Amino acid sequence: MGGAEKRFVETLRIFCKQHNVEVTVLESAPSLLKKTEIACKKHSLSSSFHGIGWLGVYLEWVSWSIKAFFKSVLTISNRKPNVILIPNNTLPNLALGYVAGLIFRRPTCVVVHHVDIPFTKTGAKGNSLYASYRQINYGKTVSLVKTLVFYITIPLLKKARTIIAVSNFTAKTLQYNGVSQSKISISGNAIDLNFINKVKPQGDGRPFDGVFVGRIAKEKGVFDLLNVWNKVVECNKNAKLLIIGSGLELASLKQKVIATNLESNVLIRKSCSDKELYSLLKASKLFIFPSLFEGWGIAVAEALACGLPVITYDIPALRETFGRCKSVFLVPVGDTAGMIRVTLKVLDSENEKLYKVSTNYAKSLKWRKVALTDLKIIERAAAQNF
Repeated sequence: MGGAEKRFVETLRIFCKQHNVEVTVLESAPSLLKKTEIACKKHSLSSSFHGIGWLGVYLEWVSWSIKAFFKSVLTISNRKPNVILIPNNTLPNLALGYVAGLIFRRPTCVVVHHVDIPFTKTGAKGNSLYASYRQINYGKTVSLVKTLVFYITIPLLKKARTIIAVSNFTAKTLQYNGVSQSKISISGNAIDLNFINKVKPQGDGRPFDGVFVGRIAKEKGVFDLLNVWNKVVECNKNAKLLIIGSGLELASLKQKVIATNLESNVLIRKSCSDKELYSLLKASKLFIFPSLFEGWGIAVAEALACGLPVITYDIPALRETFGRCKSVFLVPVGDTAGMIRVTLKVLDSENEKLYKVSTNYAKSLKWRKVALTDLKIIERAAAQNF
């Protein structure tokens, strides 16, 4: 699960333990809730279309949205909810929630995790969104489609009754793009620290020098990461990097690993359970995360909870959330030379003190606080007339 999915599951778990809350979930298959004890009504729908590449993803969105629309009409008619919660601001969820709210005259509450404006070497200011996508090497068609999705998404967010932003940066970005400040509340994110603490490291010691966790996409900086690691290997030919994640750029990433002769230094692991993920993080020395945009940074928080120092690009949301943590090292966006220097310095240093700083910082990040804040916001939305 990505950060948005984890947030949905963890907050829902707490919602459903409240005596005055009933929740019905309509989700895409495979279900996030099938093997959980969460007490809610669950409806899981698969898409009738499975394509390849970016075009396939967008067509699958359309296919699922059409199927989910008819299911949502039946579900809302039967359950008669007070409010429609849209726990992810991706276009299929947002569009479906907006239409359902309009038809049934129900207020909508949207959780906005991030607004997809990648930060580039020259910064976001002055760059068009299309130019930003092109600058991080997306093709013309993909850049155009991503830009179009953004400009469809913003008007839908403006029409939502209430918005829950996960960070001040996300809230300010929404306001900059015309969403009324009065609609926006800030809640935050967290991690399941109790579960993470129970997981044991995989094997003995820390066999991986560096680790990355996230979607395999250009805006996550994974190709910059390979450039960084190529130089790290020049200084330490045995340095091992573990990349955990999947995505549409996975094949391209594997090709670059081969092209840069890093097959013996870079291990790519696709999907894994949370238990396996935390076990692998605890078997690593350093978390490297050159992402070009984040709304909060759950992957960074999980790495800290596993005791890892973190090196990341200095983007606003990560600076806001983790800038005070002494084991998080922020490098200017696109400065791969700076990231190489910091990586080598941290790997050559005594990391035990940094491990303790990381785990101590993660202790305050609790889901109950986030979920109860969300619930108050949702209740206020439900109390308002359509």
